[in-house]
Amino acid sequence: MKKAILILMVALVCTTMVSMFSLSGCKGETAGVTESATAATEAATAATEAATAETGAGTEEILLRYYDYQGGNDGMLNSFNEIIKIFEADHPGVKVEYKQYTVTTYNEYLKPAISGGSAPDMFAIYAGPDVVDIAGAGALRDLTPDIDNEWKEWMGAGYNFKGIYNEGLIVHIPVDALTECVWYHKDMLQEIGWEIPDILDAYSPEDFIAMVEPAKAKGYDVMLAGFVEPWCYYNPFFNFVHQQQPGETPDMVEQAFAGEISWQQPIFKNAFEVFIKLNKAGVWPQDALSMDYQVQAFGGWLEKKSIFMFPQGDWFAGSMKPEENNYDNPNIGITQYPLVNAGSTVSYNKNFGSSLGIYSKSQHQELCVEFAKLVNSPQAAAIFVSKGVNPACGLDTANIQKTQNPVFDDCIKLYNSPGRVSEIIYTWPDGVKALGDGIANAIFGVEKIDDILKNLDAVCGFKG
Repeated sequence: MKKAILILMVALVCTTMVSMFSLSGCKGETAGVTESATAATEAATAATEAATAETGAGTEEILLRYYDYQGGNDGMLNSFNEIIKIFEADHPGVKVEYKQYTVTTYNEYLKPAISGGSAPDMFAIYAGPDVVDIAGAGALRDLTPDIDNEWKEWMGAGYNFKGIYNEGLIVHIPVDALTECVWYHKDMLQEIGWEIPDILDAYSPEDFIAMVEPAKAKGYDVMLAGFVEPWCYYNPFFNFVHQQQPGETPDMVEQAFAGEISWQQPIFKNAFEVFIKLNKAGVWPQDALSMDYQVQAFGGWLEKKSIFMFPQGDWFAGSMKPEENNYDNPNIGITQYPLVNAGSTVSYNKNFGSSLGIYSKSQHQELCVEFAKLVNSPQAAAIFVSKGVNPACGLDTANIQKTQNPVFDDCIKLYNSPGRVSEIIYTWPDGVKALGDGIANAIFGVEKIDDILKNLDAVCGFKG
């Protein structure tokens, strides 16, 4: 991407205030702010002088560091290697270091680094409570005024993801996309007499229950699930609730976590009952309740021990067996979470995976902003796709190019399709934990749904 003319960019920022959306889920209102020509010129001149001082000839080489938790993800590594080359070519004298930690080791590094004032210039943040903690400590730059109209257009739906905001301000940008639903082996589904659904469609719980006996006769399970990892039941639960709402907003899960409405109503009880119904019918084996997601559940599904994997997402699109996932044999299919009842609307768990925030103590924040914008650009999106990464922003949806990976192409289509989006990121840690405990207890049959909902009201502070 050609380097933007800095004076023009700053002038645009000085004359335009973009829309902001609060974590409450209500739509923000755009406020146009017109600066005088003199003030805009002065601001542009000051910014130009600062950038010149930062990257001026004869100065020492500037190093920008960007760290995330994508350790082992070669697609992300290869993508950023190319993006960095473009940025460095446009910014002589600037180098960017990209480093990957694993999910388990990332916070062990990042949080002490922030506390000690030595955090990298840019870093990924786990969406949810971590964003609240890190932004609340003043460690993140407010990116809201940096995002001009062009950047906002590139972000598309990503601009509205609640998880990038803290107290109404954008504090990190989405990098890669997340689509999460139910994956399956097409040949196994057809073996038990079922047709292949469209990727945007969903079965009912009763459909899955009807598959149990035919699947047993073939020697396999209907589903595998890794319920040891809480997100494997949190995220479907949120989807089950959002399906039943009259519309995408207001978000009744958010309202309940905030103590604004009671958990003790049918929309939430119905969502619990889906898990109980599927478990009682043997849709997944009993040991799914003690399976980890990646090794036991996903690994078993890859070996065709079940038809469906519940849940599953595009982060493993590159891990399919090549003989099962090519355009001569596109045998891996995706379908959406079960429809709770006849009145439900299919809802899609679409969000972002990793992110990029800018350290508020970085000495090179303006350069970091330019790098962040490049990461969300159409040029970067094309690179991500070429490396098997579903980009959260910047993709030209009118000209999506087919790859050699059919299920990855389906994930890109899903992420960029219209329809009701189901939010999965919430920042009430006590409420989220109580919900997770409640779902597990309901599945195991050790606590009644009514008692779980009553406890959630108490934890979330609903006064009724």
